[in-house]
Formats: sequence, structure tokens, C-alpha cells
Amino acid sequence: MYQEVGISISCNRAHFLFTFRQTIITLVTYQHIIFRHCDITIRVKEIRCDCSSRNVTFIPAECPRNTTDLNLANNDLGSLGKDTSTRYTHLSYLDISNCNITLIDQSAFYNLTQLKDLKLFNNPIKTFQTNLFAPLKELRVLSISHNLLSTYPRESWSDFIRITAVISYGGPSNGTFSEIFSAMKNLHYFQCDYHGDVIHNCTFDSFIRTPLKYLRIIGHLRAIEIDTFAPLELLSSLSIPYQRFLKLSNTLKALHVFENRHMDELDLSTNFRNYGEYVISADLFAYIGNICVKRLSLRGNGIRLIDASAFQKMKYRNCLENLDLSNNELDYHQDLIFLYINFFTNIKRIDISSVSSELIENIQKQKSNSSRRTRDHCLINDTRSDWSIRLPSSLEFLNASFLIGHDNHINSITFKGITRLKIIDLTYSSLDDCNYTINGLQNVVILNISHFKCGFLNHNLLQSAVNLEQLIMQSSSLSIGLIDDHHSKFLHGLKRLQYIDFSRNAFEDRFRISTFKCQLDSLQSFILEGNFFTSIPLNLEDLNRLSFLNIRNNKIAYLTTTEIDAIEVLFEKSNRTMTVFLEGNPLVCNCASLDFVEWLFTTKVKLDSNGSYSCVKNDGNITTTNAVYNHLRIMRIRCITTVWVIFSATLFGVLLLFILVGYRYKLHLQYFCLFIGIANPIFRKSKEEELEYDAYVAYCDGDYKWVYGPLRSFLEERRNYKLLLSDRGDGDVRPGQNRLAISNSISKCKKMILIISNEFVNNEWASYEANVGIEHFIGLQAKIIVISLESITKTEIPQCVLQMMSLNANDHIRKTDTLNENNIFWKCLDKAMKR
Repeated sequence: MYQEVGISISCNRAHFLFTFRQTIITLVTYQHIIFRHCDITIRVKEIRCDCSSRNVTFIPAECPRNTTDLNLANNDLGSLGKDTSTRYTHLSYLDISNCNITLIDQSAFYNLTQLKDLKLFNNPIKTFQTNLFAPLKELRVLSISHNLLSTYPRESWSDFIRITAVISYGGPSNGTFSEIFSAMKNLHYFQCDYHGDVIHNCTFDSFIRTPLKYLRIIGHLRAIEIDTFAPLELLSSLSIPYQRFLKLSNTLKALHVFENRHMDELDLSTNFRNYGEYVISADLFAYIGNICVKRLSLRGNGIRLIDASAFQKMKYRNCLENLDLSNNELDYHQDLIFLYINFFTNIKRIDISSVSSELIENIQKQKSNSSRRTRDHCLINDTRSDWSIRLPSSLEFLNASFLIGHDNHINSITFKGITRLKIIDLTYSSLDDCNYTINGLQNVVILNISHFKCGFLNHNLLQSAVNLEQLIMQSSSLSIGLIDDHHSKFLHGLKRLQYIDFSRNAFEDRFRISTFKCQLDSLQSFILEGNFFTSIPLNLEDLNRLSFLNIRNNKIAYLTTTEIDAIEVLFEKSNRTMTVFLEGNPLVCNCASLDFVEWLFTTKVKLDSNGSYSCVKNDGNITTTNAVYNHLRIMRIRCITTVWVIFSATLFGVLLLFILVGYRYKLHLQYFCLFIGIANPIFRKSKEEELEYDAYVAYCDGDYKWVYGPLRSFLEERRNYKLLLSDRGDGDVRPGQNRLAISNSISKCKKMILIISNEFVNNEWASYEANVGIEHFIGLQAKIIVISLESITKTEIPQCVLQMMSLNANDHIRKTDTLNENNIFWKCLDKAMKR
């Protein structure tokens, strides 16, 4: 549970509430149980049971016996019998309003000795029995109709001697409140919904002997007689709001009875609108000025003019601490109001929000022509470009929101005299841009300048606010204004800043690393709601005291592992008080976000909605993170299966493509593989060492003598090569053998020798033998030796043979009985065999 210090600022069309959080988190036991007839909420030292609007005709027994708050409103109980209070004896609050109760037994409240607050509105009870309220020794607050209260037996009026607050409606029918109030010796608070048009001089006669201090009157009044409040000698707070038909002149005169009296509050807000009395003269204002009142509210009365000397002539202006003139329609003649505010030497709070846009505009128009422009205690500028505003030194709070003006030439605004001013609300009080500086903010702690037009921004706008702790700048176009703040001057020097609200500024990109360099050790709460961030826009691990982060309504799909780890680090830094708000983001629940979903329900970081957010699945259907977490294991298995299916399909596709390409370009692939393998010297050497023959000799029968003569003698006898020849008798190669045997024979040889002659060219078997050899040694032309024994034209030689190395044997070489190894042919053949 948060322990908070709340500060509420009231504006014209909205109420702005911002809270300075001292985030001391304590353990709170909280449980909510729903039954058929009642909802039960259990908190520390408090058990609330809400059975309202359930159409029950009896008091339900579903609530715990130690229930402290019981709400039975809007049911049909009919009557309260003797057993009404036998079950719930620990009640401190009981609401039986609008329950059609016609009778209450005398002992109905017998056991409610701890009851402090009782509501009996709207029940058709005609009379009370004697001493019905006598057992209610602790009863302090009673809500009841005036007509019913007036029927309580006179001899039992002592039952109300301890009552401190009464809230009533209806009556008095004769214009005078019941005499029963004279028995309420401790009555301090009275609120009545007055049903008459006129409050008479005798209306409060029965209150003469009561110590009434606070009176609030609502209804539809048209007049208040001049001595109406005379019997209320101890009254210190008077509130008469929302009386549109009252006359200003009539009402203020009725305050004469409070002359020279000390009062805490005078609330005359939202009145006087139907009779067109919009001017308060000095004489009329004197009825207020002659009262030493601390808080004065004239809010929402449509006032257009207050006499310039009215404040000056106030007898007790030094008593005033809180002045509310908001939501009026002051015209441009009222510029002196800002001057006379300085006469309130003890003023602490001033609310002039939404007094009129014309007021500020006309003040600006007159700033260069007014004879008072040299005086620094009014809004008039000393020069055209600099504004000087003097305020009372006692002032602590200023609400000047919704004062919309236009000026393109302002250079600076300087507040003077504000030694105690802590809170300033200037919401919607923007000029045409923010290209100026605000001076004199050294003591300001909370500053609200939301809805300023800061697309054009002076980066030194807030440099004087060195003690600022809270900065609220909602919807101020900062995404544009900070684009060119390359040196991060905007927040430079604000080292005490603990709370920043940059909501709805259309931010998309991450902040610069140096933007918050002066707040690394001070920033505790950061509000970024309603922007367009797709991830957390700053390095959280750099912030040493951050304990609250609001990133609602952005464009975040999920938090990454890095962001989650940073939040967990802050959780430890903040003494385990870290809070993150994520509601309203377009979260996704897919395979990539499963770690994020798991974190939502396993982390100890406090999350809004308890981590249960709406999210979109892969198929476009909307679910919740809670539903996904409940099936997290199944989701993970599906994701792993999906990944493997995709991987397998991809691998199969690649393999299939490889097979198709390999089949289409099998020769090229074979060549490539052979080239890669054979190009490796180690591979080539080891491969050749395994082969049985040095060369395979392909020839025709007509060349038999030369092959078995000079060729075999030179290579086998003189050079010790081992040849594979047809018809050698070793069984390796036989005439007419099948083609597969030819291929197997060639594969046993390191080289191939083709003996080309006219017979070879015209022999089909010889051509096939040559093709098999060439295919086997593809890409390795050095392994094939072509010997041309006869002169053959190129057109007759097969195309595949033409690309091979050719040795021409002349007539001398072809002689079978002669072998001269010094001949160049044999030397070339020897060299070719060694390659």
C-alpha cells in the first residue's frame, strides 16, 4: 500500500491531481470474496460486506461475524426485528438506506455497541420508538431525513448527545429545523438538502445551544434572510454551493452576522448566475472583508468585475490564506487584481484558473502603453520582451491554468517575491511557443506546464528551477522541441527532480543517453503514458532510484530480456518497491514474447492489472497474458515444434534443390569435385599410389605390332612402367569384353595412352574406349597421352580427342625393329609419363 502525500489542483474544465509519492511499500492483506447475496472485502483491521442492490428481504448471514462495514442499501428489508444485531456485533458502519423499512424494533440496535456511522435515508418509517438509539453509545455520524428525525420522542433526545455529524434531507416544512438539534451538545457538522426556497431568520433557532462549526446547505434557494445565521455563534465554516437562483447582493448581506468573527472557510462557489449580478462592488465585498476568514471561494460565479479597491479595503485581508477566483469571466479591466493580490500578506494559496482568456490577452495588449509599466509588482512589462510578475512572499501555491494568451515577442517571464512558492500550475496557459525563459523558480518544488506549445522550445526554459522535484509536461509537443537539444540542456542542473511526467508528447525515438544525466540519482517516478514508444526509451540500469515507471498506452509489443533484466535490477535497487504500468499497449502473445509473459506472473515487481493484459496471438485472435501463461508449457512445445518444422522444411528444400541442380549439371559437378580433390597434392599422391597400373593403352588390331614392340619395350623394359594392354594374356582385358569392364580397367590406371590411326578413327569400339577414358580423367588432360601414328585430318579425329596432348610418330618411329630412345618422340613420351 502506498503512503502518499496528495496535492490536488482544481482547474476550469478538469481536476488535475498529481501525487508526490514517498513510495514506502508495506505488506497489505487483501482478499475479495463473492457470494450469492454479498461481496466481501477483507483488509487489515477491516472487513467490508457489500450486500446492496441484491433484492434481499432479510439480512444475509454470508458475511463474517466480525464484519465491520455492512452495506444493505437498495434492498427490501421491510422491518428490522429483534435479531437484527445478533450476528454482526462488531459493526462500525451500517447503511440501510432505501430498504423500504417501515418498522424498527426497539431492540434492533441492542448489540451494535461499536456502531459509529448509520445511514437511514429514504425509508417509509413514520415514527421511532422510545430510546431506539440508546444502545448506540459510539454513534457519531447519522444520515437521516429531517422529517423522520423530528419524530424521535422528546424524552429520548438524550440518545443523540454524542452525535457529532448529521446529514439530512427534506424539510423543514415550517421553515425551522426541529428542536431535537438543541439536544445535540456535540454537533459540529451539519449538511442539509434544504427543500424550501428561502432560508428564514428563524430557520436555525434550534441550533443556538449547539457547538456547530461546519454548515453546508444544498438545494434550490432563492433568498437568504439577513439574520439567518445569527443563531450560529460558533460557526467557522459556511458552504453554500450550486445555488444559481440566489442573488449576489442578498447573499453577501446575510454575512453581516459574522463581522469581526474568525472563520475557517467561506464557500460561495457556483452561485448567482441567473440574475445577472456579475459585479462585486467595494461595499458588497466589505461583508466578506469584515470577516477574518482563512479560506474564501468565489469560484464559478460568472463574476466579471470586482471593484479595484475591494481587496485594498478589506478589514481583515491579513487573515486570508486561500483565495479561489477560478472559473469566472473577469474582463480586461481586472489587471489590477494581480496588483492587489500583494495586499494579502499571509496568503498561501491562490486559484485564478480559467478566469478568462480575454483577461490575459488584454493585459498583454496594454503592457507597452500602461502608465504602470515601470512597477514590477504588476503583470505589465518593463520592456516589450520581458515580463515581470510580483506575487506575495507568503504564497505557497498558485493555480493560473487555462489563462490562454498570444505573444510572439516575449523573451522571459520573471516571478518576483515568491520566496515560499512551492507549487505552480500553469496548465494550458501557454503562449504561442516556449521560446523564452522562466526566471525566479528557485524555490518551486512542483511545476505543471502541461499543454504548452513547446514545439519551438528554448532549452533554458526551466534553468532557474534548481530545486524542482516534480515536473509535469503532458501534451506539450516535446517530441519536436527536444529534437535539436543535442547537448541535453533542457533538464540540465535539475538534480533534485524526482517525478517527471512526459505523457502524450508523441515521442517515438529513444531519449539521448545524456538527457537525464542530472537525474540519475534522483529520479523516482517516470510517466511516459500515451506516446509511441515501441520499447523502453532509456537505459533503466543507469537510474539508481527509479521505483515507478508508467508506459501505458504506447506501441510496445513485449519487453525484451534486456529490459526485463534492467527492471529486476531496479527492483533490487528500490528496496523491492518497483512498479511498472503496461496497460493499453498492443501486446502480442507469440513465441518471441513467451519469456515476457512468464515474467509477468513470476516477477515480484508490482504491475497494473496484476500482469493480466490483453494481447494478440499469431492468428489475430485476442486473448490475455493470463490465459497464455496458464498454457505456457503447451505454447513452448508448439513454438519448438514450429521451429523444427520450418528448419526441416528448409533443409529438405535445400537438399532437393541441390539434387535437381546436381542432376542438371552433373558433369560440371563431377569436374568440380575431381578438380577440388585432385588439385590437392596429398590427395593426388595417395590416390596414385593405390593404382595398380601406370597407364592403360587403347589401340586397334592394326597397331598391335607397334604397341607390343617399341612402345611396350620403351615403357616397361627401359622405364619400368606397368601397362594394361589388350591380349597380354594376364587376363585383365579381353577382346569383346563388356563396356563396364573397360571402365573398371581404366580406373586401375594412372594414365591413359590413346594410339590414334586411321583404323582407330573408324572403329566404334575404339571411339567408345577413348570416351570412357576421357570421361574418367575429365579435367586432367595431363593424364591422357595421345599418340598419332598416321597423318589424319582434324575433321576425322573425334572432338574430345583433339583437346588432348598429341605426340606425332614419324615413319622411323613406327618401325617395329628399331628403338632409338634418343629420338625426340621418346623423350616427349617419357616426359608425359612423368607428369
